[in-house]
Amino acid sequence: MRLRALSVLLCATLLTAGEGPFDAPPELKAFAQKHTWTQVSARSKVGALVRAFFASPAEGGLGLTYDNAFTRTPREVWRDRKANCFSLTALYVDACKSIGLDAQFGESLRISHWRRVGQMIRYERHIVAVVPTGSLEHDLVLDFLPEYHQGSLSIAPLDNRRVTALFYANRAVELLDGGAPGEALDQARQSIGVDSGLGIGWNILGVIQQNQGMKAEAEFSFKKAMALDPEDGAPCGNLESLYHSEGREAEAKVFRDLGLKVRNRDPFFNAFLSEEALGEGHLEEADQRIRQAIRLLPYQSEFYAMKARVDLAQGEKSDAIKSLEKARKWSQPEMRARFDTKLALLRGEQPGQ
Repeated sequence: MRLRALSVLLCATLLTAGEGPFDAPPELKAFAQKHTWTQVSARSKVGALVRAFFASPAEGGLGLTYDNAFTRTPREVWRDRKANCFSLTALYVDACKSIGLDAQFGESLRISHWRRVGQMIRYERHIVAVVPTGSLEHDLVLDFLPEYHQGSLSIAPLDNRRVTALFYANRAVELLDGGAPGEALDQARQSIGVDSGLGIGWNILGVIQQNQGMKAEAEFSFKKAMALDPEDGAPCGNLESLYHSEGREAEAKVFRDLGLKVRNRDPFFNAFLSEEALGEGHLEEADQRIRQAIRLLPYQSEFYAMKARVDLAQGEKSDAIKSLEKARKWSQPEMRARFDTKLALLRGEQPGQ
């Protein structure tokens, strides 16, 4: 399987007011104060803000809904009341800062996600907000993707320069998907101009350059991405694709082998390949891949949910029930009702019994 992949963060962070695209809506501070003024601890303020973000306007909240059409700035989120993870997290951090909480952002070093978008494979990383609370409490981790198991998180901080570069990289991906490769190229170059040490940015730049027929430039960008982040398998796959398109099969094989070696250490890549194999009817491969994912990261709820799908495709109903029970065990509390319903249906019970 040849994979042409974009490395892309769909969640990122916020700079201080006045820096780049991250100016806060002028109404945000008053909104945050209104919903937290009776709260004393950082933990209670954080919780109140989260509730206010998703509460309906009739209840005095923002009524935010998830929309991954494009990455909005905080002002655009306020205007549209829609956000993807990047934009939602950005607005949230700004709200925290407006009431004196020193919210920061970090990238999880052990969480990623692979998915197919048309003919493109996207490699997405996972970002959380962190609110330090002092010596009496642990830092609070705000995760807007609750399906990930918190015990899997190992967080590295992100500085403002990197975050700005990630914003432009996200926009580049969206413009390429939207059929505007020239604008995408400008945004990708802007990302690299902000932070030339961002491997993700170089990989995205390479994909856009290859799309534009700039093959020598794309080769340079992919190799730069590999040098900056050797654990990112995306540029390996992209170099394989580039060399294959030029008939350079020996070189393509080198990077295919290297890419597989890197990706095989990634549990989320194995889960992605399991889903791909299941969709193609290759049940044995699907089973092997999801088992490998579980071996690499054994407490991830979504892996067991995938294993249940493979079990059912193989006609193993009892194994599917066991897999779903494990998925429920390792899921966040707010996700468990979904697994209860699935388990009830598999057992032939009425949901809620």
